[in-house]
Amino acid sequence: MCYELLDVVNTDYELGMNLERISDLAVDKGWLEKDSDSAYLLTPFGKKVRDDYLILHKKLKKPELFAKYSYRKFSALVTLCVQVASELSFGNRSYVPITTDYHLLQMFKAWYLAYGKAGAAEVRIDLEKFLKEEDETDAAVFMSRFAGHETSGRTKEQIADDYNLEVSDVVITERDLMIRFGEFVINEGGSLAELFKHELNEGLVSSSALKTYEMVCQGKSADEVARFRRLKSSTVIEHLLDCAIVFDEFPFERFVSSEKRSRIEEVYVGQKTVCWDFHKLEGTGISFYEYRLVQIERIKENESAY
Repeated sequence: MCYELLDVVNTDYELGMNLERISDLAVDKGWLEKDSDSAYLLTPFGKKVRDDYLILHKKLKKPELFAKYSYRKFSALVTLCVQVASELSFGNRSYVPITTDYHLLQMFKAWYLAYGKAGAAEVRIDLEKFLKEEDETDAAVFMSRFAGHETSGRTKEQIADDYNLEVSDVVITERDLMIRFGEFVINEGGSLAELFKHELNEGLVSSSALKTYEMVCQGKSADEVARFRRLKSSTVIEHLLDCAIVFDEFPFERFVSSEKRSRIEEVYVGQKTVCWDFHKLEGTGISFYEYRLVQIERIKENESAY
């Protein structure tokens, strides 16, 4: 919420589209309290509700993949692949594709012309290999969503009724398995991986920012990354800020000295982190990106910053 990334990460499209309405509803229920026009604070009751919910319900196993990959595009592509593979297995060549995305259809057509039925067969093979390692009910829930030969696929509400689950658990299961299946296929290689790579290369963090982050994790400084990749320093800094927001293991201490961190915290003592004003640091020699990194770290570590 703080960095307005819900509509970009796409782990929950409906939440991103209805954030203000849902936030107001949470305030009415006593889960949140509004701290300013753009900030909300989780109440003690809200924290208990959240913690209780997480104990009883499904959670994303690898949420970091939603930063790396474009979930919504990939979901549409897998849905199309399953439909085509299903129709071909029955020898049916006359059907209406489940997607109207012209770019997606053209990309799939080019891939199919190159790999044919053997490529389509990989859809079933890879799905079976992936799902055999998953919980049987989770696998069944996941596959129930797909359309195929003489089947239109089940809605999330229907699937919830079928398996006596809450709709929210069905949604999380589908998203979790979908994004992890994408990673599985990429790691497996093969013709299907070639198709998936086209839609899995731009998530919340760009592929260029990911490359910068990989080099930083290998021990290179921001200046070294800029020289090696022939990028502007400002571009590398943008990459670092994006990655600092997304990745929990970001090495903040490598980019802000303890002295500067202490100075920043002294200037804003008693203030909520989201309300900090960079202009108060004028004349201190602290750069904007150092200020922003400290702010991001505090927000991620301390819920009361909101």
